[in-house]
Amino acid sequence: MKASKEGVSSKSIKDFCSTVPVRLSDRERILLNVLHNALEVSEYTDNVDIVSRRNKANRILQGILEVCAITLGLGLCGTGDSNRVGLNVEMNKAAKEEPSDNEALLQEIFEVGRRNKILNPSKMRSTYGKLMYLMQDAQASSVARGLGFSLYKDLVMVQPYLQDHGAGELLDDGLLPLAVCPVTTVDEKTGEKLSREEINTAVQQKRDAIDELVDKYASTTELSEENARRVIDSIADAYTVVASNVRPVVRMLELLEDNFVPNENEEKFSLQLSGKSRGGGGYGYGMGRFGFGGGGGGGSSSGATLTHDHTTQYWFVWQTLKLWEHIQKNMHSLWVAADDDLLSTSCSYSLWNTGQGLNRVQNCPKVARMMHNYLSYVQSAAGRPWVGLSVVHLGDRDVPNALVFIDKYTQVPRILQPIVDFIDGMQEFCSNPKIQVYVADNFTSQEKLRKKVLADYFKHGFDGSGDDGGSCIDGRLTSSWNWTSRIAKKSYHHAFLMSGFQGFDGDDWKE
Repeated sequence: MKASKEGVSSKSIKDFCSTVPVRLSDRERILLNVLHNALEVSEYTDNVDIVSRRNKANRILQGILEVCAITLGLGLCGTGDSNRVGLNVEMNKAAKEEPSDNEALLQEIFEVGRRNKILNPSKMRSTYGKLMYLMQDAQASSVARGLGFSLYKDLVMVQPYLQDHGAGELLDDGLLPLAVCPVTTVDEKTGEKLSREEINTAVQQKRDAIDELVDKYASTTELSEENARRVIDSIADAYTVVASNVRPVVRMLELLEDNFVPNENEEKFSLQLSGKSRGGGGYGYGMGRFGFGGGGGGGSSSGATLTHDHTTQYWFVWQTLKLWEHIQKNMHSLWVAADDDLLSTSCSYSLWNTGQGLNRVQNCPKVARMMHNYLSYVQSAAGRPWVGLSVVHLGDRDVPNALVFIDKYTQVPRILQPIVDFIDGMQEFCSNPKIQVYVADNFTSQEKLRKKVLADYFKHGFDGSGDDGGSCIDGRLTSSWNWTSRIAKKSYHHAFLMSGFQGFDGDDWKE
């Protein structure tokens, strides 16, 4: 059996599932579409997050009620073919009533949107910010009194969902790791590719395990077969997402270790930095992807702001990638913590001009606690002195709130995966005779092209173009994002394009 069970045990699954969202049901997918359409036409944040003499509480109250009314109206129009999930009558009744009379339905709709974002971080990129900021305002006591109802509902997570249905024992079942672990195409011990027959066998074993678990718990608990399968698939999805996000980080670590030696400075491919200038700080890649104002601009630099010799830079990059790897392994927990911090009733926000527009600045105690724990763990595991600052910017001008924070770290795989694809696919795209000639004429060899790209990223992707001179935890990621914005000016850019490279953020993210 060649399913990957690394790190997958009954105990780890049980802990993991406390922050793993349950897949959306057919009914919930229809409600999600209704919410998405309502947020698309809403101008909530444009009307609320501005400097105005008008009473802000009234603007917030009117904006929330407007979104609720639009949602219920669109629900009536958009569920015409939804008889199979019983939404027609429910939405028809809700559209004729006041929003306050539909508290439970609205809570369900808004919870589905929040849960879907954790399940699919690449979705709702033009609407999620509006959703969270609207709910953040609705949580304020003064607004809540005016509304007369709440939009908040706890996220539906696998572990509590199973416990509510009398199926908590599923997480302790010894068959579950086989049912949820990803199937790999290579042997984990030897690294050799598996045959098609071996892969098919592993896939079939996984399917058999899922079928056995569904039959067992659908017959002995309150779970239906559909929901039992949905829960198991939710866990499997989460492990697959974690694996896909961690893989490029691990691969970049391997490329660093395989192509560079910390104590040997190869002149043409040195990682040495000489700081010359100080760049602007902050989350310079912009926040327009969330559909609200306050992004763009800053964070770029005219040159390196750090001064590191080759050895210091090597360990600076190595330690940063190790931290990113640990963060990616725990992104589900960070998503839930960010949701809790944003919708906290004890931490209010202030509207600041952070130098990149007006932004909501709010303390993030849960995210901060987790990040400091992760940082301490990586620092202890590094086995050598930490290079750079250990400052984690949260709730300040650099990272105003948990929404900005979580967006930053969802970018890590998007930055690293195209680099990994280029390096690992170099031999294949260079099999074209014309590209071979191009590489030979411009870079001498594939090996030198590979080293040139890697040296440039490990050097200038961590050159200090973030805040606090770029060596703080936040600034390291900002520096990497700034590097991606400059790739069109690199001598190897055409080689990237010839390999099929289209960008670091995709060209088709809009829904």
